[in-house]
Amino acid sequence: MDPSQRDRLSQLVEELTMSGQLQLNQEKMKEIKKICKMSNDCIDHVYHLVMSQLNQDHSEIRLSALQITSELFSRSHHFRTLVVNNFQEVLELTVETDSEQPLPPPKEVARKLRALAIQTVQAWYSSYGEAYKKLALGYHFLKKVKKVDFQDTEARTEVERTREAERHRRMEAIYKERVEAASKDMEDLYQEIETTLKEMESCMKLLFPEFDDTDIQSRPQIFQSASECESADEQPCCSRDLAEDGKETMIKEKQEEKICAEETRDEDDHMTDRPAKKLEEEEDDEEEEEGHNEDEGYSFIRSSGLISHSYSLDLTINPDLRIKENEDNEAVVSTLIELHRLLSSKHLPAVQGWIQVFTKSGAEQQLIRRALYLKQSIEAALQKHEELHIDYKSRVRRVVSSKVFDML
Repeated sequence: MDPSQRDRLSQLVEELTMSGQLQLNQEKMKEIKKICKMSNDCIDHVYHLVMSQLNQDHSEIRLSALQITSELFSRSHHFRTLVVNNFQEVLELTVETDSEQPLPPPKEVARKLRALAIQTVQAWYSSYGEAYKKLALGYHFLKKVKKVDFQDTEARTEVERTREAERHRRMEAIYKERVEAASKDMEDLYQEIETTLKEMESCMKLLFPEFDDTDIQSRPQIFQSASECESADEQPCCSRDLAEDGKETMIKEKQEEKICAEETRDEDDHMTDRPAKKLEEEEDDEEEEEGHNEDEGYSFIRSSGLISHSYSLDLTINPDLRIKENEDNEAVVSTLIELHRLLSSKHLPAVQGWIQVFTKSGAEQQLIRRALYLKQSIEAALQKHEELHIDYKSRVRRVVSSKVFDML
């Protein structure tokens, strides 16, 4: 073989395998085939070059070398003989038949290399299995011993499937430990977080008390009693006229009720046993009591200066709250600062970590809901703190010098 041909073959094989491309350059591949046709020495040299590249610790180099081998395997009987005679090593370097010698990185290319190698072996066996005994033995070795499923789209070996199952079991054990640890931490800190939230809520209420609508809309009971006595269509013009008209109306109604009661008493025989004098006394007592309540109700109206029973009051509260720290609320604000720091720097990151662990590991929904409840409560408290817009005093952190301790 001409030295120039040897050098050219070495250059072409190196360029094809070191290109990093998933497909071979067909122009360079044609040149290799052309040189190999000249003599078996050229084929021997190419075979050794390819085997040298198959031993490299990089799956991209091995993938390109396997593609060169596949191209020459179908063209040269001499090359097929060389490959089949060393078929075990070829399988170890491409199919990963030896678990102690895994395919090199990158992993994605390694999977493609393994799949291509198994497909290539199956194609070689279909075409040349009867002519090359070692090729048939290698094929049955993969199928029977290594449990290679040639119909599997990923062409995984038994070793790979076992490794994948082991990895899955290991990850399940890790996730289980993480869930147990997170559940224990949440159980230990749950009461502390609840207490911190309650204390922070109390501090914010001290700084800015909340008003309920019922407090604004509530009325004295005596005013309600007076309003019940007013007729629906009567609108007094002043408190005095309102009182007089109300009294006259009530007296007329009572007189009519009294007349109706007397007529009913005369008609019913079983009511004759009750003394009339006693009934009159009870009715007089009721009239006096109601009149007393009416006097109190109308006296309240006159004293308050109201001219009508129905009023509506609209209050506009500025939502842009601003609280300034002073000497009166300094202690409350200082406590609020510490609670805010505790929630934002300790409790909230811990809760977010629990949620991440629970969701990734597929934990129970009860744990996830409990963690989400804590997260929402903490975020709501922090948001409410921001809405107060507290104007804090400047605080200077005092650092005691080491000389002071030396003097002590």
